[in-house]
Amino acid sequence: MKTVREEDLRLAEMLQTMRHLLEQPQPSLTILKSSLDEALQLLEARQQNLLSSRGFALEEDPLTGLLSQTAFNRTLEQVFSTGESFSLVYLEPDHLEALKLRLSPSAYQESLGRLGLLVRKALRASDVAGRIGDQGFGLLLRGITGDRTFGVCERLRVAVLKYPWTQLHPELQMTISLGYTGREDAESAQQIVNRARRFQAEARSSGQNQTFPGLYY
Repeated sequence: MKTVREEDLRLAEMLQTMRHLLEQPQPSLTILKSSLDEALQLLEARQQNLLSSRGFALEEDPLTGLLSQTAFNRTLEQVFSTGESFSLVYLEPDHLEALKLRLSPSAYQESLGRLGLLVRKALRASDVAGRIGDQGFGLLLRGITGDRTFGVCERLRVAVLKYPWTQLHPELQMTISLGYTGREDAESAQQIVNRARRFQAEARSSGQNQTFPGLYY
């Protein structure tokens, strides 16, 4: 396994390569895309190594590639116990039951897999994402709160909205509703989850395809 220092050096090299490519009169988009994909893969691997070094369980949900519910809850409990600042986002795909009825089982599973990929791309190496329940996803954003969390939620929401879902099914259009909150005065990690879920329900009942900013409540 590569050390964190080796990973940092490799990432710095790739960023320098991308910067050099962008400075060219006619940059090669193919090479640039390849370098970007490699950097994203390294960041994802680095996240897994960091979590593993801290003793976090890394069991994956087979449909999404995110942490399983058990692993995510265990990670959240450990981060909560450290006292560090973080935000918790809870999201669900809108009209999920209708999606299940409209799509074949394989297409439905693939749609969740692609949603998991969009979630991973939206996060930093220090963040964690996993399943919460049968329909929901949790995002643990470490060291950020308030408007910064809202920005992450909105970037992810727009990425899901703009994704070419019709590649899977000609009538498929997936959107998500999100709710988020910080740790604030919560006495347990479960209280934070419950609060984020309530805020997500507000987003869903207010029209869906939106983020409900928990910092105002």
